Amino acid sequence: MPFVTTEQKLLAIVAHLAYFFGGLGFVIAPLAILIWKREDPFIYHHAKQALVVQGVLLIASLAVGLLSMLLVGLLLVPILVLAGIALVVTSLFAAYNALNGELYRYPLIQSLVDRL
Repeated sequence: MPFVTTEQKLLAIVAHLAYFFGGLGFVIAPLAILIWKREDPFIYHHAKQALVVQGVLLIASLAVGLLSMLLVGLLLVPILVLAGIALVVTSLFAAYNALNGELYRYPLIQSLVDRL
């Protein structure tokens, strides 16, 4: 892999850890980085990975929230909590890889990432 600059590493890390911004920042930040730096393969890869995994978690959260209104979703809340914990752990690992100038692929979502 060619030399990775500090800016590239920083933007990749921000894409992965954007959920710490709160609100919809966890989807907006990776999307903005993806659009802004789409010509940079390192940043594009990391932003795309982060956007897909955080988007999947957002959709799952919305689905569980809607199902909770019917009381069915309450059974899914523990699974959603485990998915959130998995997101924190894997995104920290992804940020660490970005800091080292390496690419990272989130587990379980690669078929979806490859299609986009």
